[in-house]
Amino acid sequence: MGVNDVPEVFARLMECHGRHPGACDEFWFATGSRKTASALEKEVETFARYRPLCEEHGIALGYQQGLTLGHGAAHDGRWTREGERQFSEDAWQVGRDGARIPYLCPRSPEVLSYEREYARTVMRVARPSSYWIDDDLRLGVCKPDGCFCDRCIAAFNAKTGGAWTRETLVAALWGAGSTGAIRAAWSAFNGESLAIYAAAAREAADALGIPCRLGYQAVSADRIYTARDYAPLLAALSGAAGAPVGIRPGHGFYAEAEPRGMVAKCLAVAREAERCRDCGVPVGGVCYEEENYPRRTIQKTPGAIMTECALALASGCDSLSLYWFSATSGEPIEEYDRFLATLRAARPYFARLAASTRRTRLGGLARLTGPHPAPDFDRYDQTDFDLACAGIPVTVAGPGASAYYLDAKSREEGADSPDAQALPCSTVAAPAFGPFPAGPERAEFLDALDAATGGAFPVRVDALRALRVLPRVLPDGRVDSVTLLNLSIGETGPLEVRVRRPAGAAALLQSPGMAAPATASAAPGARGPAPELVVALPGLAPWQIATIFLTQDSPSTAKDNT
Repeated sequence: MGVNDVPEVFARLMECHGRHPGACDEFWFATGSRKTASALEKEVETFARYRPLCEEHGIALGYQQGLTLGHGAAHDGRWTREGERQFSEDAWQVGRDGARIPYLCPRSPEVLSYEREYARTVMRVARPSSYWIDDDLRLGVCKPDGCFCDRCIAAFNAKTGGAWTRETLVAALWGAGSTGAIRAAWSAFNGESLAIYAAAAREAADALGIPCRLGYQAVSADRIYTARDYAPLLAALSGAAGAPVGIRPGHGFYAEAEPRGMVAKCLAVAREAERCRDCGVPVGGVCYEEENYPRRTIQKTPGAIMTECALALASGCDSLSLYWFSATSGEPIEEYDRFLATLRAARPYFARLAASTRRTRLGGLARLTGPHPAPDFDRYDQTDFDLACAGIPVTVAGPGASAYYLDAKSREEGADSPDAQALPCSTVAAPAFGPFPAGPERAEFLDALDAATGGAFPVRVDALRALRVLPRVLPDGRVDSVTLLNLSIGETGPLEVRVRRPAGAAALLQSPGMAAPATASAAPGARGPAPELVVALPGLAPWQIATIFLTQDSPSTAKDNT
């Protein structure tokens, strides 16, 4: 929320919150890195003054550290702006061509010392409820290709027992004959580099002894050049005491002009959420990052944001962060008021959906991933997206998957190589029908999924519609909820949703804006050996999202278990 130096604007925003109490729980103020110590302290003192007004409205004061290693190109040929901290040449990264680049090296002692003092200043002066490191803490991902300075090359050699030079390592990663094994080792090394930086923030919090939740705003989990996973980074933020940490997956979908972009984004969000469940670190929250930077009201309407956030919750997040207001945009306060009214109305539905997510895994069909990164260091697969937009439940590899498919991307990652795990028994051939399947070929593929799973594939929608279908599956295999998003500018018409092994015989239907769920028509099905409940929906309006909650309760007695 960029209102640090515009107190009169902030006061008007808080008036809006007074009209819509409970719409949000925490504000995140942000400031960039590379500031001098005196400039940083002054800026933090400014937004710390807002604490009393926030607390008056029951809102916590959080903080996000921006920029970290760097973002974008140099400024007019300079790597730091006037008045910023001037780092020595040794502090900057080296690109694959051997030239210095305007991103800080996460293993530089000078950079780490600066980060410790930076975090200590923010926590001491503002005493924030949370401290988030933003996703400029990365190596690669549409940015330079990581750090190939002498220090990082030496550390990589020490870790791997190699004798790499910059030239030989670059050739091994991207040249002819490059191998997945060296790419996997380099990706893991990058993850440890980021963890070293993150540990500096943990050290600052421990030194001050203040209660402050630490978290990381993550870039797309499909992009694994930065790190194969964020477990080392999250462990560093958690510290020796094992404090719960947060992760905020995001990246992309900045406007609703191409609305199916939220589907692609949330496939990567699902990957992050699922792997965080098993990373060995106490992850206290997976918080979706709804982005529309640079904020303009016309980029996303409040209703579109609610649809996107519901999709993120069904994909695996259990909380939400929403970027709406910047004091410098000149957007009318009235639009913020409209946004808060829409958000507050959606919160009962969000709470019920988040509760289902916390106790479940995302079920469905998953692409079989291999042990090695492909040369593009990207897990994205167009087939996943096409299936997800054709009403076929798609998840990511892991405990929630009922069936797998093997395709060219899988083979590129070594999924069928000798060092890969054995293929799951419920593996089907990758479909070849592309983004717009014909009715018979889609039905044939659904039949193949039922055959591979013994009729226990979690949910089936026979109607040929552009739908994203997301079943949430309990540890015992029962289906707790099913979320459906109409991906069309037209209505779906009536739908029959066949739920296998439902968690209850009653079906409750809820969508954003509904304060409580309504009873949906449901009857026992007779297809396949698994217990089945056929839920009849009147249909979904264009770009409407709704969730079926399977329960033994009536709408009046149902609890969201938040």
